Amino acid sequence: MSERWARTFLTAYRFAGAAAYPLVGPYVAWRTSRGKEDRIRRRERYGIAGRERPDGPLIWIHAASVGETIAVVPLVESILDYGVNIVLTTGTVTSAQVAEERLGDRIIHQYVPLDLKPAVSRFLDHWRPDLAIIAESEIWPMTILELGARRVPQVLVNGRLSDRSYKSWKKRANIAEALFENLAHVVAQSDVDGERFLSLGARPVTVSGNLKVDTTPPPADERALYTLKRQIGARPTWAAISTHDGGEAVAAEVHAMLHKRHHGLLTIVVPRHP
Repeated sequence: MSERWARTFLTAYRFAGAAAYPLVGPYVAWRTSRGKEDRIRRRERYGIAGRERPDGPLIWIHAASVGETIAVVPLVESILDYGVNIVLTTGTVTSAQVAEERLGDRIIHQYVPLDLKPAVSRFLDHWRPDLAIIAESEIWPMTILELGARRVPQVLVNGRLSDRSYKSWKKRANIAEALFENLAHVVAQSDVDGERFLSLGARPVTVSGNLKVDTTPPPADERALYTLKRQIGARPTWAAISTHDGGEAVAAEVHAMLHKRHHGLLTIVVPRHP
């Protein structure tokens, strides 16, 4: 695909998103019925702000889910030391709870707008960010294009590209380059991730390691933790963390195999979205 066709495709993506906008109501309603959207605040998904914009410089930081939210907490706290306003967006109810627990009213939390031009434009019109910081692999074309059109600097932090994502983007290299040219900087998790972003046209790229390594462990009820440790005792234990649909079944199969060699095996399963 040539560069010209890549830009034509992205233009068509803009118009397709605008055309599809009236149809997203049933989709959001369906997600709400399943507990995946905040019933009271779901208007934020359409870019309708739930708070007033404070005066002064403002940085928009986006973290998709719980893991990404926890990872950016130290970064958020460092920026707050400079007295800059922060709007933190997340995409799940559980990540909103984490933001409240970790950061409270020091930041403004909003649910991220859907990646459709009307929603993104409404969000940007209200918040008017001076800088946008995106965590990990949240590469949303409409959001990146709208920020680029407004000349808002964009930085991808803790950036990563899975094998699957990278192969997909490589097939659409010109589209990737047309998107990534809007990024002012990419800070990648690893050398492999850094090389992948470079090969897709991102410039400049810095490798800094995984932000999650620097995060503070979440608070624990020490009495409950002590009780659990005593209950587990010396039993061999393993955990399947952040499982998706189908992951629990795989964990059960692994447990059955390991149990043959490890008597009394305890398997702990922690779903990504409880």
